[in-house]
This record gives sequence, C-alpha cells and structure tokens, in this order.
Amino acid sequence: MMSSVFTSFKGAIALITGSNQGIGFETARQLGEQGLIVLIGARDKTRGEEAVEILHKENIEAKWIELDVTKQETIDNAVQQISADYGRLDILINNAAIHLEGESPSQTPMTKMRETFEINFFGVFAVTKAFIPLLQKSKQGRIVNVSSQMGSFGKPLPDRNRLAYSTSKTAVNMMTVQFDMEFRTENWNIKINSVNPGPAKTYMTNNKEGYPPPTQAARAIVCVATLPHDGPSGVFFDPENNKIPCKLLVRRKNLNQSWLIPV
Repeated sequence: MMSSVFTSFKGAIALITGSNQGIGFETARQLGEQGLIVLIGARDKTRGEEAVEILHKENIEAKWIELDVTKQETIDNAVQQISADYGRLDILINNAAIHLEGESPSQTPMTKMRETFEINFFGVFAVTKAFIPLLQKSKQGRIVNVSSQMGSFGKPLPDRNRLAYSTSKTAVNMMTVQFDMEFRTENWNIKINSVNPGPAKTYMTNNKEGYPPPTQAARAIVCVATLPHDGPSGVFFDPENNKIPCKLLVRRKNLNQSWLIPV
C-alpha cells in the first residue's frame, strides 16, 4: 500500500521527449499545471517553440530542448544544456515513438522493423543512459517509459497484429525491468516504470474518431511520473487492468496544489 502523503514535485525539472504535440504535449501541460518546469524535447525548433509559447500563455514555465532520440549528438547536447541550466533532472519521460506499419507480420519490411526499433527502443535506451547522471542528482528521480498494451504478453490486443511496434514496446518493458534492477542494486534514488496510457486521438492514431482526447492518456503518465517516495518501480502500469496507482489528479485551485489520490 502506497503512502497517501502528498509528495510535492513543484519546481521539479521534467523532460518529455516528443512533446511538441499529442500525448507528450498534454503530459507537459499537466505537469506544468502542478508547478513543474517542463522541457519540451523535440527535433523541430519551430514546432518546439510553438508548443512552449502555448504553455507560456497558460503561465507554465517551459523551454524547448532540441532532441532527436536517433542522434546521439543532440542527446549529448541536451544533457549539457540541462546540466548548465538546472544542474539536475528530476523526471524523464520517454514519450517519442513511431507506429508505421499496417501490414501483417509476414509482410512487414525489414526497413520498418529497423526504423521502428531505432526510435522506440534504441532511442529510449540512448536517452535514458545519457540522463542517468543528472537523474542521480535529483532527490526523487523518476523515469517513465511510455509503452502500450500492444507490447503486453499478459493481455495483448486481439484485434492488433503489428509486429514492429508491438515488439519494440515489449522490448522497452524489459528494458524498464533491467534498469530497475540496476537502480535497486546500486541504491540509486531513481524509480523507473513503463505505462500504457491507453488509446488517444492523436496524429499517431490518425486522429481516430471514438478515441478519447490525449488529456486522459496524459493523466496516467503524470501519475506514474510523480509517484511518492514509497511508490513502485520496475512495473508495467496498465489502466485497462486497473493498475494505475492513482485514480485521478485533484486540483485544489484555492491552495494552488495537486494531490495524487491512491487507489
């Protein structure tokens, strides 16, 4: 049973990859509403700065960070920039991903497999590895790997047959477990979890009608990113199976604070 004591992340530094749009942007917005400083990791300067401008108009402290998860140079530069500006990183959310295929596994081209894994798996690994030193400087380091039910062995989606995307997310889930074992062994104050945010009406899903807005999906990510000190680590959280450790975010406008409500 997790503690119900409120853990404040106000003033924490959060980097979200691929956050100039969709679930990533909504995650940044919700974290910013809690008083966190949000860093918009995006490849494109124009889109990144446009996202920051929107957040600034909502009185959220935000900054664009050039970050292409497939280019080590931009990752290293992002580490240096955040180190110089803030001296630490409190929350890393690996959100950047692609979903390319629509064909059956036997018809999936090798090029799609490689491109998907380059972003969805190797990109997550490269970013995580690079930012561990800055996360170690945090009093409450958190890493969230945005995964999918399509990567689940226990309850895969029966109507989806997408080899590249599904296997890349399965690999991310195992990477989460492996990093968690190292963090525990080394006694580092970093929690790492995977989360299935659920479906959302975004560019990646071709804005599919009937899907909920990214607001709902982002809530699950924000919840896992701001777990209390005695919260779990090394876990795959899935709202479909009621395993998200908080029901909702309750905003107390009068007190300018937010609480995570334990399940």
